Amino acid sequence: PRLRNIGWKHTMPPQYVRTMKKTCIFLTTLTALTLTACHRPVKPHFEFSTLDTLIGDATYDCRVEYRFAAIANTAKSDALRTIEERNIIYFFELEEFDGTAAEAMAESLRQLDEELRLPTTAAPSVARMECEVSVESEGTVVDTLLNYAIYRSSYLGGAHGMYTTAYHTYSLTTGYEYSAAELFGQERMEPLTALIRKKLYEKYEATNDNELSARGFFPEYIAVTDNFKVTREGVVFLYNPYEIACYATGDIEVAISHEELAAL
Repeated sequence: PRLRNIGWKHTMPPQYVRTMKKTCIFLTTLTALTLTACHRPVKPHFEFSTLDTLIGDATYDCRVEYRFAAIANTAKSDALRTIEERNIIYFFELEEFDGTAAEAMAESLRQLDEELRLPTTAAPSVARMECEVSVESEGTVVDTLLNYAIYRSSYLGGAHGMYTTAYHTYSLTTGYEYSAAELFGQERMEPLTALIRKKLYEKYEATNDNELSARGFFPEYIAVTDNFKVTREGVVFLYNPYEIACYATGDIEVAISHEELAAL
């Protein structure tokens, strides 16, 4: 929410005006965290929906494990109901799905089987494939924000498996999902990118992009990501394998404190 101008600038001493300006910058950065205590949103209560099963046919076997953090009290808040709908789509990787978590689980297995199943004409000449998919999620509340994390790992053939972490940041007041530019301000994206790059230099003992590149990075792809979680201390941006560096580098976290954000 924006702070309204009610004439204080013209009546208060200059030192108070400067203090208010700094405070305004900080609150703009953390706009979703400043809801008044008299109108606190409903906090989610999580219950887990789990599945451990084996699917397959003559050409493949696939172990599937799901641990979905479902919001059990969606009836108490339109915002929570909206968030739950989005989480179901994200977790089970479905498009334009409108149904329960149990229905999404069944549809996800159907689509996975369809993806892995080979034509019957190919079955006699193809070795049986062993694969696995594991997905779990969790939610944490920071003031009026919900951080929802989805951890996904899989091996579906090829040289190695793949793992990713996806963060989604919601307003518990409206159910709206924030991008980094919306939460921290579009005007901060360029200086924030520079700060992230500086922290990568420090973390990986590099002094420039060429040295980062020698360590397996793709410097041209370094930018503010919408894959972030808000913490009590600030914000953590996460880059999955191949996003800004090679697979061997692993996932990359860059933590920015509230003080560093306010200084941008």
